[in-house]
Amino acid sequence: MADIYDLILSVNLPGTLSDAEISELRWHLGLVPQPATPLSLVTDYAEPLIGDDGQPEEDEQGNWLMSYEPYPVLAAKGPAHRAGGVLLSALEPETRGGWALTSRQEFHPDELGRVDELLLWLHERAVNSLDFQCHVRFYEEDTFAPVSVTEGEVIWP
Repeated sequence: MADIYDLILSVNLPGTLSDAEISELRWHLGLVPQPATPLSLVTDYAEPLIGDDGQPEEDEQGNWLMSYEPYPVLAAKGPAHRAGGVLLSALEPETRGGWALTSRQEFHPDELGRVDELLLWLHERAVNSLDFQCHVRFYEEDTFAPVSVTEGEVIWP
């Protein structure tokens, strides 16, 4: 059985985000198709190509062959597979001129680097530190613990 984590995120963002940033953020939330512009919020999509035998494929020098196929980080929707409840993401304009983001997602530890990258981006742009709230739990646990961002690093409980 795979390790799955349950993430709840709430962020208030300023109204000064560019159209390109909002477009890419909407894509990461599963709200729109992938933008045609180069991706900048999350950039590391490198994963080893896995062969029919379940092992990473290698080139002639023994280096793993890598795939760089981008995918949205917080885009799952519908019933959660392991944690129960509903997976969703929303981004709506606020009455104060900014943006309100809410997301509940499941993720596998292999996705942690991409989740970290997006959380760092969101934290750096949050209106203030109180406007970035993130909590996580292992899917079999009863309670959530806070995720913090300190000095450019995501600190998981």
